[in-house]
Amino acid sequence: MYPIIHIKEGKYIMNYFFLFIILFSFTLSSCSNNQIVHEVHLNKSTIAAARNEDWSYTGKTGPKYWSSINNKYALCSNGKQQSPINIDQAIKKLLPLGINYHNDLFKIERSQYTVKFIPVNHSNTINLNGTNYTLLQFHFHTPSEHTINGKQSDLEIHFINENKNKSIITIGVLVDSGRLNKEFQKILNVNPMDEDLGGKIVKINLQSFIPYTSKKFSYTGSFTTPPCTEGIKWIIFNKPIQISEEQIHSYQNYFEPNSRPVQPLNGRDLFESW
Repeated sequence: MYPIIHIKEGKYIMNYFFLFIILFSFTLSSCSNNQIVHEVHLNKSTIAAARNEDWSYTGKTGPKYWSSINNKYALCSNGKQQSPINIDQAIKKLLPLGINYHNDLFKIERSQYTVKFIPVNHSNTINLNGTNYTLLQFHFHTPSEHTINGKQSDLEIHFINENKNKSIITIGVLVDSGRLNKEFQKILNVNPMDEDLGGKIVKINLQSFIPYTSKKFSYTGSFTTPPCTEGIKWIIFNKPIQISEEQIHSYQNYFEPNSRPVQPLNGRDLFESW
């Protein structure tokens, strides 16, 4: 999970000076407000050229070394409530969660190793124990960061929600190969290398990304990228949604792997709820 958009550490300046954009083919997809999103076939090496972060997912700047790159990342190795985790045995507990996600407009923002989708409006909300949280953004990791009984899914979606006290709940949805998902295709129709990407708007029905199950897991963890801030409440659905194998391959052709390895539970309570 990436830090929320108003955290300064989460903002990165892209360096396009050495970037050559190669367009193999494209189609035009019109949004409801007549703004255009281009479908462009890129490869992961082309996308990598546009990055300018001090951390990565491989080598000497990979997860194992995050804390040594910057003092602000110390929690990445010293923290005791880190994410992601492997989900296995859990304590049963009622979790009264209401999700009010719907068909809405999202601004597209290229960020680090993924694309973030930021609501134009503030109408997508969740409610936990009577407290409302507003969706700030959602993004993707491939392969999944959380595992269930050691099984890793093809992708994972993180929906980051915040209440008026700035407390964060992140909903994690696992994604496996299966049926074609028309809403996910809109994600693939984004050109992540477009310098004007921040001005693009796309309409997405988030209900297509929520599993038809009431069973979920919850625990207290952290951001899964530097600075690895703790105190984040996680809710992970126990069943994945499906997208087609071709869609998975297309997404993974856009982006290099961006999943942090699972972290020790360190005695934290893991709850299974409905």
